[in-house]
Amino acid sequence: MTDPDRVIVSVTTPQWTEEQKAEFNKRRRGRNWALFAAMAALCALIYAIAVVKLYHAGHMW
Repeated sequence: MTDPDRVIVSVTTPQWTEEQKAEFNKRRRGRNWALFAAMAALCALIYAIAVVKLYHAGHMW
């Protein structure tokens, strides 16, 4: 008894060569470093804004 609206999805693992795995890992590593740099820049920006606001409010040192 099959429902015509039901979709069956099967999960398969890709069959990659060693070169494809290496290229995938290289791209993933690059994306990870880019994300790290973006997050670090955002944290630095928020910290700098907080320091400037506290300095102008007279609450620094």
